[in-house]
Amino acid sequence: MKIWGLCIAGLASFSPTFAQAGAWPTPVGEGQVISTTLFDNASTGYDDDGKLTQQVLFNKSEAALYWEHGLTSKTTVVLQSSYQDIEFTAGVDVVNFSGIGESYAGLRRVFWQNGKWVVSAQAGVLFAGAGEVISDADLGTGSTHYEGRFLAGRSFKLAKKDGFVDIQAAYRFRPGTQPDERRVDVTAGWLPREKFQILAQGFYTGSEEQFEIARPNTRLKLQSSIVYTHNPKTSYQIGLYQTVAGRNIVKEKAFFIAIWKRY
Repeated sequence: MKIWGLCIAGLASFSPTFAQAGAWPTPVGEGQVISTTLFDNASTGYDDDGKLTQQVLFNKSEAALYWEHGLTSKTTVVLQSSYQDIEFTAGVDVVNFSGIGESYAGLRRVFWQNGKWVVSAQAGVLFAGAGEVISDADLGTGSTHYEGRFLAGRSFKLAKKDGFVDIQAAYRFRPGTQPDERRVDVTAGWLPREKFQILAQGFYTGSEEQFEIARPNTRLKLQSSIVYTHNPKTSYQIGLYQTVAGRNIVKEKAFFIAIWKRY
């Protein structure tokens, strides 16, 4: 089973929308491009106590591109970017934006692997665009940021069908007065049939206030999706996600579709 071609660790919102691949390496000279279209909205937001007391109007559509390519048997290069269209109203604040969001370039390295387990680390640089960069901050706030990510994956059999679990923990460092961020992403995938994969995912993000640029905020989002493998080179994904808990963040509901192209 080509786990690298099956695993995708999801979508984050009201921060850059990125598709993160799993801990498995991409074979040398091979790769994949994932294009994702997202439709996202919210009418309420969590306050500083984590209660849904905030009335907001939030609508976003986004087109994102993710590319990974195997440089060596243990090293994979990763590139990401997105184009966003955002409408956000909260109290007297009104934001309308169309443009490039944050972009990312990184390298993933496998440090240990056996028949079932794989452990990797990924280092990346994020380049601020004019769109979403820092949660709860003005659009375009930020500059060049850095991320370290630890990844661990395990393949398994369930009812004699292939599956996997992928766990990622990341720390996003923002120099100066911009708030650092912690992330935990968990993905479980299972193939009940040869061409169909079911994904269940959870994403936690937390950051602390720094010099009133943004309030302390957290969010937990759950996502489910189905991936259909049309042929060895092309897959299609459709899914939903929703914010289920948070602090100083909007309660999002989103629908997305993605096309995976492998080479």
